[in-house]
Amino acid sequence: MIPDGLQMLQGLAPEIILVAGGIIVLLTGLAPPRATSSSAFILSMATAVFALWWSWTTPVGVGVVATLHDDSLVWYARALTLGVGLLILMSLRHVPEPNERAEFFSLTLFSLAGISLVAIANDLVLLFLALELVSVPTYILIGLSRRDIRAQEATGKYFFLGAFAAAITLYGFSFLYGAAGTTTLFSAAEGDPSIAAYLQAPSKAADKLFILGLLLSIAGLAFKLAAVPLHFYVADVYQGAAAPVTGMLGFVPKFAGFLALVRILTVTGWQYGEGLFWLLWAMAAVTMTVGNTLALMQHNVKRMLAYSSVAHSGYMLVGLLAGPGPRDNPSAGPLSSGLTAVLFYMAIYAVMNLGAFAVLSLFRKPGDVEEDAAESLEDIAGVATRHPWGSLALAICVLSLMGMPPTGGFFGKLYVFSAALSSNADSPRATAMLVLVIVGVLNSAVAAAYYLRIVAALYLRPLTEAGRRIVASPCWALRTCVAVCTIIVLLVFVRSGPILSRSKAATADVQHAGGWSSASADAAPASREQK
Repeated sequence: MIPDGLQMLQGLAPEIILVAGGIIVLLTGLAPPRATSSSAFILSMATAVFALWWSWTTPVGVGVVATLHDDSLVWYARALTLGVGLLILMSLRHVPEPNERAEFFSLTLFSLAGISLVAIANDLVLLFLALELVSVPTYILIGLSRRDIRAQEATGKYFFLGAFAAAITLYGFSFLYGAAGTTTLFSAAEGDPSIAAYLQAPSKAADKLFILGLLLSIAGLAFKLAAVPLHFYVADVYQGAAAPVTGMLGFVPKFAGFLALVRILTVTGWQYGEGLFWLLWAMAAVTMTVGNTLALMQHNVKRMLAYSSVAHSGYMLVGLLAGPGPRDNPSAGPLSSGLTAVLFYMAIYAVMNLGAFAVLSLFRKPGDVEEDAAESLEDIAGVATRHPWGSLALAICVLSLMGMPPTGGFFGKLYVFSAALSSNADSPRATAMLVLVIVGVLNSAVAAAYYLRIVAALYLRPLTEAGRRIVASPCWALRTCVAVCTIIVLLVFVRSGPILSRSKAATADVQHAGGWSSASADAAPASREQK
């Protein structure tokens, strides 16, 4: 048997490659600016591609290292993170100044490595450190992305509120540790101490100390999701950052937060008590409603999309509330699994949201600094007459965010709402889930109002003086990112099966884990066979 230390290094190979790549890119900052300008980006891309290959071929280490997960969700998280990470790196190519490229791209790689560590963490301490590895680089990236005073203000707000949310999360984790006496989430072998094993005893399920820790943990993770009540920073931060960085913020912390929330809820066996069920129900309903209502009041496109991201977190919370689907029916269809729907939704949301912000960065006023990128409806009014392809890409991404066919966003919402209805069809909570789905559908209809305002500004409004000044960025990487995001959004509508099947495979192990259920401990992960 391979020693534990070597097994851990082998299991963490993709994350080690990302971190090592970030360090190498950071060291290129010592070179002349011209060398840094090209080598930082090339090394970043090469590192991400190599790490993606490793995530496909390298096993994590079944049951040998207790602090690491080994299930199919880990592979899915790695693949999605690195795939979207490639698009993020392309969209960010033109943002930093020459003497800051190395720091900029290295911080991006560190943040992507953090998401992968969140997925693989089987320990509360490692999970918290991974969440902070995701967040801390984003604080700096916002300030580096622009020289505008709004960027500095956004950095301050995001940092202090992020520190507050991190403190709440850590406080919640301390209660979980205090109740269970261990920081390990799931046992690597039968008889090992873990939080899930602690909850196997029926008398422990109602432990008030554990319930308090669970509530505090969810409250802290709400900041990562941009969910109510910790959503109020979103508009100012999204507007203050450069558009590509804003697109990154729409995916990186949100995906990390959902992965952490999945792990925490899996510990409970997805058997919600009344209090937890209604907390998540209210959070989903209010998050959708508040996000869409505030977006209706905006005239700045970045602020619209910021509150839109709040609403999308609400839609994904509906899927989490539905859970991983029937535990005793492995052949159940993907529409019965809310977790499968959430993973699918996150994949398509990451692409269409990044595509929308990439187009905003593509549309620029005279000058080559990010402060001159288009932001308001006035800036893009009538631009379709001068830049038809960029306008078409923005319209497609916005319609996908709205959930309109023929775009992938349509299937994202369809799967989430269908899972919410079918997974609780025979449950006493079926009526509550039906009401939540109705709230979601009504919110989707309300959201059409502000999404269509963006499309109408592009195609129906006359060309304004601000629109005449708009030019397309010459950056080849940014143009490639826009094209790839647009094509993916359309292709997912034509063929959603590949992503859906991988999303379903990613939940195969999750639905057999947990503490508040009578599921047999013999249902061990079989992720290698799943692959």
